Amino acid sequence: MSEAKIWIGLDLGLTRTSVCITDSEGIPLRERECDSNLVALKEALAGFSIDRIGGMAVEAGAGTHIVRKLRSAGFPVAMFEARKASKFLSLRRNKTDASDARGLADLARLGRHSVSQVHLKTTACQQIRSSLVVRKRFIMMRVAAEALLRSNLALHGRRLKPVYSRKGLRAQVKMEIAAVALEEGINLEPNLGALLSVCESLRAYVEKLDRDLADKAKSLEVCRLLMEVPGIGPVCALSFYSAIEDPTRFRVASDVGAYLGLIPRRYQSGAASRTRGITKTGSRLTRGHLVMAAAVFARTAPDCSLKSWYLALRERAGSKRARVALARKLAVILLAMWKDDAHFELWRTAPAAGLSERSPAERKAGVTSPIQ
Repeated sequence: MSEAKIWIGLDLGLTRTSVCITDSEGIPLRERECDSNLVALKEALAGFSIDRIGGMAVEAGAGTHIVRKLRSAGFPVAMFEARKASKFLSLRRNKTDASDARGLADLARLGRHSVSQVHLKTTACQQIRSSLVVRKRFIMMRVAAEALLRSNLALHGRRLKPVYSRKGLRAQVKMEIAAVALEEGINLEPNLGALLSVCESLRAYVEKLDRDLADKAKSLEVCRLLMEVPGIGPVCALSFYSAIEDPTRFRVASDVGAYLGLIPRRYQSGAASRTRGITKTGSRLTRGHLVMAAAVFARTAPDCSLKSWYLALRERAGSKRARVALARKLAVILLAMWKDDAHFELWRTAPAAGLSERSPAERKAGVTSPIQ
């Protein structure tokens, strides 16, 4: 007769981890705290064979390196979405590391089919995601620094025109500083000179990151395939690739829209039934990249069935909703191309009949003729 299953919850911290082991009835068999490393965790779990473990739960977020090591050692670790797991843990009156560990053990035992699990990325994909996040943060810092530069010049009636090169930015700022010194006798150089150097450094680093990401996208066969779609550049291709990583996780290509939070929410109670905004679940970074790619596609893509569908929807629903809907279509097309290893084809509208042909990827995305 096989031994009864046990359920384990790990509240992973940067230096310390709370461990709770419960039986099939939820009664704690062992509760302790240990260091956040593989050796200490194995010692905390000593006496229980891996075959007895029915499930081991952790919250997604910090500690992914520990999860990788535990899985390599054969432990069946499941990572649960932090937002949903926190609601499950909030059922307990007190918020402590020990109570969270016990709640995670209960989550592994009772809620493993109700709370979404998170796909653990490989280290290669995680490095790409980290580069994309760093790039986004540096762009935000650059925008904030240049906005501060503009506002300081605006206080003296000077306007900084949009420039796209570091040399152009320096030349224009120096010219405006000199104009303020000449007209008002005020020296802005001590403050704005340092701020200008920060703006130049941020621009230089973002430019280097863009070059590195472009080289990385060209080196990956999947990204080269995805970049065949108009509007999909190296950053968007890498973002989609690193967010999905394994396309076989999706039974049908259309599921990727829900995974990235690009489908509408539904509210139904009694006689009330309403469609609300998109769910915004999944990767916010990749969702933003896809929406920007949709804007580029709408502006630069040649006439085709997908663009005709977008233009018809924009007339009915407005540009913002149409752009988000186009982003979802692009995500489905990208995943369909990836799964089938198929190249992108622009199926143009037939001018004589007024109808549009659809490529296989467009059919999977649900693109219809604009007159239907």
